Amino acid sequence: MKFYLMISIFLVNISAGVLDFKTISCNFVQTITNDENSTITYTGNFLATNQKQALWIYKTPVKKKVYFKDKKVAIIEPELEQAIITTLKNSPNITQIIKNATKISNNRYKTVFDDTNYFINIKNGEISTITYKDKLENKIKITLKNVEKNIILDDSIFKLKIPKNFDIVTQ
Repeated sequence: MKFYLMISIFLVNISAGVLDFKTISCNFVQTITNDENSTITYTGNFLATNQKQALWIYKTPVKKKVYFKDKKVAIIEPELEQAIITTLKNSPNITQIIKNATKISNNRYKTVFDDTNYFINIKNGEISTITYKDKLENKIKITLKNVEKNIILDDSIFKLKIPKNFDIVTQ
């Protein structure tokens, strides 16, 4: 009996550890498919800490940065020369989605945020994909590659930088 209890505790700790991190850094590919099967693919880098701060750096097809800090979100769009400031009420923070996930099967986790189901798939002991349908019924798939956890990330990376000539839109 003790053996089974120890194995169960060990397995719970292993599965929880897959989603636990102090920091995370990776490349991503985000695919959005609408109800007419039209797809757009974004690529870039994702950086985050467990201190409720994250940064998405989109590289293709357009350059932009999305900063998450506490309950605020800022989207910097260089091509439009604008910054959009909003709250987490309107945008989910993927780090919170990961941290709040519960195991639903082997290598698959689920989180519900704002009536949206997020599914996290694990491959080789790391987060490999996050999938969900947004409010417009678009299918979103985020594939994470080259995941590095618990590395040193300078807090200055997460400091919002809005160029002086940008328009600021508050939502």
